[in-house]
Amino acid sequence: MSAPVAASGHIDDGYRQLSWLDYAVFAFSLSLSVGTGVYHAIKSRLIVRGRGGPSAKDEYLIGGRKMPALPVALSLLTTFLSGILMLGVPAEVFQRGPQVWLNFAIGVSSSIFTAIIFLPIFHKMQSTCLHEYFIHRYRSVLIRRLFSGLFFLMTVVYMSVVIYAPAVALSAVFGVSKWHLILIFGSCTTLYTCIGGLKAVVWTDSLQACLMYGGVSALIYKGLNHPRVGGLDRVLRIASESGRLGEMWRWDVGIAQYNSIWINLISGTITWLAAFGVNQLAIQRYVSLPDLKTAQGIIYYTLLPFFVLCSIVAFVGLLVLAYFHECNPLETGQIAETDHITILFARDVLQPTPGLFGLYVSCIMSATLSTLSSGMNSMAAAIYEDFLKQKLDGKITDTQATQINKLIVVLCGLLSTILAFAAEPLGGILRVCISVMGAMSGPMVAIFVLAIFFPASGVLSCGISFVLSNLAMAVICLSNYLEDPYKDLFLHTNTSVTGCTGQIPDPRGFTIRQSPAFDAHYGDPNTLWISRISTYGYSLVGFVLMLAIAIPLTYILKEKELKNTRHLTWPGRNDPTPASEHELDHFLKEIPSTSTLN
Repeated sequence: MSAPVAASGHIDDGYRQLSWLDYAVFAFSLSLSVGTGVYHAIKSRLIVRGRGGPSAKDEYLIGGRKMPALPVALSLLTTFLSGILMLGVPAEVFQRGPQVWLNFAIGVSSSIFTAIIFLPIFHKMQSTCLHEYFIHRYRSVLIRRLFSGLFFLMTVVYMSVVIYAPAVALSAVFGVSKWHLILIFGSCTTLYTCIGGLKAVVWTDSLQACLMYGGVSALIYKGLNHPRVGGLDRVLRIASESGRLGEMWRWDVGIAQYNSIWINLISGTITWLAAFGVNQLAIQRYVSLPDLKTAQGIIYYTLLPFFVLCSIVAFVGLLVLAYFHECNPLETGQIAETDHITILFARDVLQPTPGLFGLYVSCIMSATLSTLSSGMNSMAAAIYEDFLKQKLDGKITDTQATQINKLIVVLCGLLSTILAFAAEPLGGILRVCISVMGAMSGPMVAIFVLAIFFPASGVLSCGISFVLSNLAMAVICLSNYLEDPYKDLFLHTNTSVTGCTGQIPDPRGFTIRQSPAFDAHYGDPNTLWISRISTYGYSLVGFVLMLAIAIPLTYILKEKELKNTRHLTWPGRNDPTPASEHELDHFLKEIPSTSTLN
């Protein structure tokens, strides 16, 4: 039995039945985000003009270091949980089981490591940009800029996919061109981030966090009560009988497989350390708070909400499975991409109640905007502090520095939006993000582990290992993308004529997907071994590669240990910052902008 496959990005014509209230809720939430940015832009300007205190640039980039804890906690919670989480994770659970849930949930342990290990050291610097650590630790402008370049590349690629993915999914049900939605998401976020700075980002994220929880909760409640889902017992029974739950318990220690418990626990921890521990997006929020204790407190406060949100979003995937188990839209031709299945489920379940589908769409939009705004604000801080500040210090006023940062935000927003138009050929949204983010995360975490736990490491061992490990990960990632060894991996549903009766015009019009002759969990055996390295394990591979190069080099090269760096390492974590900031300032002014590793 066969059916024509839906056009890419199209979900029949159900969008014509949406209530005006759905559109109104979506428009209101979008206006609320922009309005919050405008409000805080005006408020910040009045604060800077009305009293002595933080500079205009500090007010813009780090909220004057006096941000309240609750909105910062909510902002931290939403920054890394984009629309990709809302759309990609349920689709992955439907297609291959809930292993991906563990990969996200392990972020809790990464947050704890951040609070205990990394944050006490980074908070001593009181720097706007995390990357200044490499100036203090290695006295190297080049390492700082190498790391900053990798951060910029990772963030801008991630943001382009974050814009593209929800635009495609929502265009299919709203009947609005995906290109128009890309422009709306990109321009609105750029607008309120540019005019409002970190305060606008943080307070808007707080509102968006409420929308995210509200939208997902509404979907779960309505889904469990939908007759086609059949309640919690049927959801769990189908998840078990279809083999999805069993996929959670793969203990194979090999790296050349799709996923396993070991890969999720170890590599997942490293991936989330790259997000919460050594990422400018997170550190910028930590230093916006008055002191270290408050910063550590917000990390602990977000542990349970983060775990709950990841868990309920993954649970949506099991609801989707129960709903479509007897009539899989990928097999009937209703949709062409797995990424669209969550929004199709939400439309079917929430549409009968006017406004609820609009709330869920606002949830996806909120997750998207929060990630975009955080990325733009942080990239502006990194670009200015790492590449421009040294050249412009003393030559421009504080107000001019703030204007330059706003211009950088606009340029980053434009670049991300333009790249979103080119994101279509990249493939599944979760695959792109897991592979690209994972490939870069390993060396990003390893370079800080080397600097903190190996005080004898020097500029050469650090720089060489960082470059080589990133090049190796680029080769592995590209090989996987070109060969796609896991494209045939999926778990079956039970599509049948009986199940599709009343669901599609021709209940016999479907094509059952066939499993390959090989075990798809271990990839296509005709592809290269490096192509079959788990994309979920990329951060572990990159982490090990860098340290495997750096540690021997440290003892072979025997570089001279720099003075006044012990407080930036684990042995000196409790040491006070030495009174050498003036020496550092002098170093920054004297060192040429084209500094080499030495």
